[in-house]
Amino acid sequence: MRRIWIAAAVYALSAALFTWPLVLHLTTLFGASDPSGDPSLYLWTLGWDLKTLSTHPLWLLSGRIFDANIFFPATGTLAYSDPLLLQALFLWPVYAVTHNLVLCYNVLLLASLVASALAMHVLARSLVSSEAAAYVAGLIFGFAPYHFTHLNHIQLQALYFLPLSFFFLQRMFLAERRADTIALGVVMGLQAISSVYYGIIGGVGITCAAIVLALVERRRRDWRLLRRGLAAMAVALLVALPWSIPYLRVAREAAAGRNLSEAARGSASLVSYLQAPPTNLLYGRTEWLRPGPGQWLPREDGPEQSLFPGFSVMLLAVGGAVAGWRASRKTALVYATVGGLGVVLSLGPDGIRWLYGGLYDLLPGMQAIRAPARFTVLALCAGAVLAALGVDALRRRFARAAPVVTACAMLAICIEFASGAVPFPRPPALSSEAGAWLAAQPGSGAVICLPMGFETVNTPCMLQSLEHGRPIVNGYSGVRPPFYSAIVESMSHTPEVESLLALRDLRAEYIVSDRPIVAPPPFADVLVERAQFSTQRVYQVMWSPEAASMLTVAASGAPPPEPGPANFAVGESATYRVRWTSGPLAAQAGEATISVAPPKAAEAFRFAVAATTAAWVSKFYEVDAKLETTASSRLLPLEHLETIVESGRHIDRRHQYDGASGQVHLTTGGAAVTLPLAMNARDPITALFYVRTLPLATGSTLSFPLTNNGLATRVDLTVGPLETITLDGRAWSAWKVQPRIRQRVARRSAPVITAWLSADAHHIPVLIEVAAQFGTVRVELAGYRAQ
Repeated sequence: MRRIWIAAAVYALSAALFTWPLVLHLTTLFGASDPSGDPSLYLWTLGWDLKTLSTHPLWLLSGRIFDANIFFPATGTLAYSDPLLLQALFLWPVYAVTHNLVLCYNVLLLASLVASALAMHVLARSLVSSEAAAYVAGLIFGFAPYHFTHLNHIQLQALYFLPLSFFFLQRMFLAERRADTIALGVVMGLQAISSVYYGIIGGVGITCAAIVLALVERRRRDWRLLRRGLAAMAVALLVALPWSIPYLRVAREAAAGRNLSEAARGSASLVSYLQAPPTNLLYGRTEWLRPGPGQWLPREDGPEQSLFPGFSVMLLAVGGAVAGWRASRKTALVYATVGGLGVVLSLGPDGIRWLYGGLYDLLPGMQAIRAPARFTVLALCAGAVLAALGVDALRRRFARAAPVVTACAMLAICIEFASGAVPFPRPPALSSEAGAWLAAQPGSGAVICLPMGFETVNTPCMLQSLEHGRPIVNGYSGVRPPFYSAIVESMSHTPEVESLLALRDLRAEYIVSDRPIVAPPPFADVLVERAQFSTQRVYQVMWSPEAASMLTVAASGAPPPEPGPANFAVGESATYRVRWTSGPLAAQAGEATISVAPPKAAEAFRFAVAATTAAWVSKFYEVDAKLETTASSRLLPLEHLETIVESGRHIDRRHQYDGASGQVHLTTGGAAVTLPLAMNARDPITALFYVRTLPLATGSTLSFPLTNNGLATRVDLTVGPLETITLDGRAWSAWKVQPRIRQRVARRSAPVITAWLSADAHHIPVLIEVAAQFGTVRVELAGYRAQ
C-alpha cells in the first residue's frame, strides 16, 4: 500500500505537469480544447447527475435519473450518450462541498489520468515484478497522446478499469480463486458503466487474452476454468445490466447504432499511427508528424486519426516482445496478440473485414461503435505492458546502470508526450439572466430555445436548463429521438402557423429567443413577452380557445385536388430492381415490391412496400424493410407501420394520423410524441397512389402537403412530356414526372427525383431515378401484376 500511495503521488504530479496550467485554475479554466460540442454536453451530463444525486438520490435506484430534461417529451435521454453516473458518484462529495460544476469536471479529468496510470502500474508490476518498469508502463498508459487527442471527450478518459481487467484475469488463471473471478466480473461491469465504448472494447480484449492464455497453458479443455470465465461474465452482466436497460430501450426507440458504412468513416488507417495530435509539442506543433497536403504523410482529419504513440514506446514495446519471448513468453505472446488485435480492429470494416464484420454480427453492443479507431486503446494497453518488459530487460542487461536506464526511458517518453502549456479555454456559461428568471417562475412547463438546430447550437440551452430545472425541447447528443427533426423543421420559421402548431402540441410554455418574435395578427396574444435581457428574450406561450380554433383554420390552407377513381385493385403488385448507377458500374443494389393488400375494418385501402439489399451490398450496408400504410377512401393515411432491420439495428415505428384534429402520433419502441399534421397531408406511400389517380398532361402542376416521420414538407410536382422507356426489351410510353420537396431547413442537398408513370390507365411507376449526396439510384420495373 505504501508503494501504491507513492505511485499515486508521482502520477498526480505527472497529471499536473502534462495538463499545465490547469491545476492552478481549476475553477476558471475548462479541461478541454474547445468548450462547445461534446465538452458542453458532458458538462451538462455531470451537472444533471450531480444535481439529481443531491436532490433525488433514490432516482439512481429507480432509473428515473435517465429521464433527463433534454429532448422533451422523450424519456430516457441520459442514455443517448455516456451517462457518467459512476464518475458522478465519485465526484459527489466535491460537488456537495463546492457546488462548482467546472471544478468537478476538471477534477474528473485529472483523476482519470492518475487512475489510468495507477491501474496500469498495478498490472505491469504484477507481470514484470519490477517497480521501475511499472512506472514506465503507468506513464505510457496514463499520459499517452491518445488522452490529449481526446481532450474534448471526458468519457474516453475512463481507461482505469481496462488494466485492472487484465490484472484479475491473470490472477484468475494463476490462483483460480473465487474472489478473483468475482473481481474480474465486477471490474468489467464497472468498465461498461463508466464508458459504453470501453465496456465493449475491453470485453473483446479480455476475451482475446483469455483464449491466448488458455492455448499457451494448454487448458483448452479445462472445464473448471471455463466455468470461472462464464461466472465472471455473469457477474459483469449483473453489474452492468441495471445501467444497460435504458440503453436497450433507446436502441429500440431511437434506432441507435451504426451500420458498417458509418463505422468505416470513424476508422483509423495505418497512417494514423504515424500522426501526432496537433497539441503535441515535439511532433504536432512542429508538424513533423502533422504534414499538410502533398507531403510525405497524408494528413487524416479528426481526433480519431492521431494515434501516434511515440517512437520510444514503440521501440521499448518491440524490445519487450523480443526479450519477453525468451524470458516471459506467455506475457509477451498474450499482449502482443491483444495489441495486434487492437490495431486491426481500429481499422474498422476496411481492415480485416470478416473479423470486424463477424464481431459486428455476433457481439451485442458492437453496433454502438461509431469510431472503431478507439480500439487502439487495446494496443496502448498492450504496448505499455510490453514496454515494461523492455525496460526490465534493459535493466537486467545493464544492471549497474539500471536507474539510468529507467530515467532515460521515462525522459524520452515525457519529451515525446509533452504538450507544453495547454491553452485551456474559459468554461462555458452556467448561469444567465434568462435562466435565473425561469428558475423563479412557478410550474415546470417546457422551454424551447431559439435558434434551434441539430448540433452544438443547443448546448447553451442545455447548460442553461441546469439553472432553471425545466424540461427543454432542445438537445445535443450522439443519438436523437426520431421526432426531433420534425420539431426543428417546424420551429425553423417561428412564429408561422406550423411552428405555432408544434408549440401547441408539445405543450411548451416558454420560448427563450436571441431575437424579437412577433406573432401574426390573429395570434398576437399567443406569444407574450415576459422578460427582456441583454442577449435573450423570454416569451410565454398562452392559448385561448379562440386562438386554438383560428390556428386550426389557418393551418388548413388551400386543399389539393381530390383523388380520381382508383386505378389499382387488391392484388396489384409491382416488383422493382434497384440499381446503383454511381461510378463505372451499374450494379444491382437490391429489390423492392409495392403491392395493394386487402383492407380491414374501416380502412378503404392497404398498401405494402418491402425492400431488401442485394447480397454484395449487404456486406457493407444491409436493409430489410417492410412498410405498410392504411388509407381512407380519399387516399389520406390512417396508420403507417415500419419494421426495418438495418445492419444490426431493429426499428419499429407506428404513425397514427388524426386528420380531424390535425395531429400525427409517432411511436417508436415505447417512446411517443404528437406533432402537427397539415390538412390533407399524405405520407410518401399514399402520395404515390394519390398521384397515380390524377389526370396527367404535359405542363400540368400540382402541390400538396407531405408528412414523413412527422416532418411537414410540401411536394411541388410538374408533369413533363411523354417519353418512351425501354426495360427488358419492352417499350413503355410514360409521363415524365418531376416532384420537388420543399424543406424549411436545408440540412443537406435535397435529392433530385425524376419518375416515369405509364401512360395507360394504371399510371404504374415504370422508372424512378434519384440523385442524392450518397450517389445515383435507378429503380426499374421488373414485373407487374394487375391483381
